[in-house]
Amino acid sequence: MHKVRISGVGCCLMDRIYDKVDFTSEVFRKYLSKEAGDGGLEPGKLTFEEELERFSGDSFASDILPKLTEGRKADKENIGGPCIVALINAAQVACKESEVCFYGCWGDDEVGEELLQRLRQTPVDLLHYRKQPGSETASTSVLSDPNYDNSHGERTFVNTIGASWHYLPEEVDASFYDSDICVFGGTALVPRIHQGLSGMLRKAKERGCLTVVNTVYDFLNEKENPARRWPMGDGDEAYRFIDLLIADHEEALRLSGCKDIPAAISFFAGKGAGAVLVTNGARDVYLWADSPLFGKVPMQTLPVSAAVGKALKEGRKGDSTGCGDNFAGGVIASIAKQLSHVSPLSRRGVGGETLNSHLSLIESTKWGIVSGGFACFYYGGTYIEKKEGEKLTLLQELYDQY
Repeated sequence: MHKVRISGVGCCLMDRIYDKVDFTSEVFRKYLSKEAGDGGLEPGKLTFEEELERFSGDSFASDILPKLTEGRKADKENIGGPCIVALINAAQVACKESEVCFYGCWGDDEVGEELLQRLRQTPVDLLHYRKQPGSETASTSVLSDPNYDNSHGERTFVNTIGASWHYLPEEVDASFYDSDICVFGGTALVPRIHQGLSGMLRKAKERGCLTVVNTVYDFLNEKENPARRWPMGDGDEAYRFIDLLIADHEEALRLSGCKDIPAAISFFAGKGAGAVLVTNGARDVYLWADSPLFGKVPMQTLPVSAAVGKALKEGRKGDSTGCGDNFAGGVIASIAKQLSHVSPLSRRGVGGETLNSHLSLIESTKWGIVSGGFACFYYGGTYIEKKEGEKLTLLQELYDQY
């Protein structure tokens, strides 16, 4: 067995989670979006603090948030962000088979110091996680309604980009590309990285890396032109360099411009993506692949975990924040576990074409499903272990039941 190096770049921030926010209440409806990209709140979607203030004419910190939460403090503060949460779960699940490194930035403030201390409790290497002087740390207020969608639950996100505005592709040094797996997570919340996405993906493929992109709601492009589909970073060229694309239902439709997921997957396939996974909350996961890495996997669906659903109905507490990010991390961990049994020389061909056998996308999807489901059992996206292997043991039980 060989250690698999996973490097990720993208969104890392402080999540402030407010549970039991009623999306049907009069005050929530006051701030509801009236048309796409106008900056208002929408269940399951993200807006920026400044855009919500412009939309409503009210201050988010002193007026909107206190009204929505009835003056409560956050129920939980936790590490958040599609890239870092996925990487942490991958490092926990593939704790024996991988080494995981994050590339990103934090702000010169108390929130940044607190976030850094929390990150140091995880197994992710922070050597390339750097302070941006004079900037505030990115954060998101996560408004959660566990009763929404017939008690399946949903969240609404209000984001402050902060220091992430200033993080550039040039700051991601050559060591990032000296990896087996390169992860680009939630780059729409790190705008300069997103704008350089195709070049970074191309470079990763030229170095023989397996590339994974897990997406986030792209409010900047939604605001700029809500009638058009979102570009993948700086354009469609990026798809040719993506071995595995992971998106949720809404993101897949907006990226493709299609009206249903089968059509969206066909769009991504036509643009050159090697494999696609699409989640949809508590509903089935779509998967498809046609590549040298994963072979041919006809478009199909896998159900979410019945054991998780049963536990939630029986009253096990938590929220759905970070389910999609942990799903991505579980998928990445499974890929790393499979790659760990392949010699370093044979897995370093461009795009991984030198593998003797295909990686199992179905197996990786199963680990994603139980990882995403397990995230419903605690508040926030990140689970802090007391010892190495703790989370893997808990997930293994769910995996065996699945």
